[in-house]
Amino acid sequence: YDLLAPTMFATLVVVLLAGFPVAFSLAAVAGMFGVIGIITNHFDAVFLTAITFRVEGFFDNDNLLAIPLLVFMGMLLERTGLAEDMLLALNGVFGRLPGGLGYTVVIVGAVLSAITGFVSASVMALGLISLPVMLRLGYNHRFATGIVAAAGTLAQVLPPSLVLIVLAEQLDVLLIDVYRGALIPGALLIVLYLTYVYLVTWWNPELAPAAVKVDNGTVSFRGWTDTFIAAALPLGLVLLVLASIYFGIAAPSEGGAIGVMGVLVIALVRRRLTMRNLKQALDIAGILISCVIFLLLGSSFFTLVFRGLNGHVWIESMFQHIPAGQVGFLIFVNL
Repeated sequence: YDLLAPTMFATLVVVLLAGFPVAFSLAAVAGMFGVIGIITNHFDAVFLTAITFRVEGFFDNDNLLAIPLLVFMGMLLERTGLAEDMLLALNGVFGRLPGGLGYTVVIVGAVLSAITGFVSASVMALGLISLPVMLRLGYNHRFATGIVAAAGTLAQVLPPSLVLIVLAEQLDVLLIDVYRGALIPGALLIVLYLTYVYLVTWWNPELAPAAVKVDNGTVSFRGWTDTFIAAALPLGLVLLVLASIYFGIAAPSEGGAIGVMGVLVIALVRRRLTMRNLKQALDIAGILISCVIFLLLGSSFFTLVFRGLNGHVWIESMFQHIPAGQVGFLIFVNL
């Protein structure tokens, strides 16, 4: 009986490492061990009736309304070409420095990651936009792909990340508190990434040569006016959305709506909005939002069965043996 919860957790780890989708893995493992628990009289089937209330709670949660809007905002930035323009414009500022495009990728990656909220989506967008240009400029392949991958992982911690929204919902805490807690670590990560690019290019400039001008797909300085229009407006919009949520001026869903309207206005003014890219943004946003819904359902089902098998008791007993109190717990979780 005491081994059911640890075995359930270990099975989930094995299934995820095997490459199966997270949402369906959570639901499948929960269903399998729920049946085993009922057969062995170690799990009360009445627990399963609570899943309906949890599902109802998802649709009654106002914070989750921000997910479709934030995802749609990020997809609009990517599909209308505003993100690419922002990348090229910022490289006009940093292009004279070794690793200039690396600084740009980190900054633009932070913006896209915070909005899209998905590591896969932000890495794909950054890879398609920046990686070919970096390689044509003579960047080291390992260095270039490492920057893109690292910048994409910021999606998990930078507000208004979708991961933080889901985390606040699962932990039943205020979303604004989660945002405030993640802001400083996220900013610290960006500074550390930029510092790493500086140190590496200072030590070996050949890994990321400077690009003063670009021809046939390379980058050139286009003037401060173009830089402001292409880079400052999208960056300012994202900061405005974040500030409105962070300081409590707007709810997360309202901030997302402001962001979507802002991107639409910028795209219209710059004549980048067409029915084709609007449809593409809607399609991709719908797919990503569906993934979030299935992930919420799967995680809720897994948590329900895990608690029914007294898995929370096992977790608490395991953490009680970690030394150094809260600091030791944080170190253990991060490792």
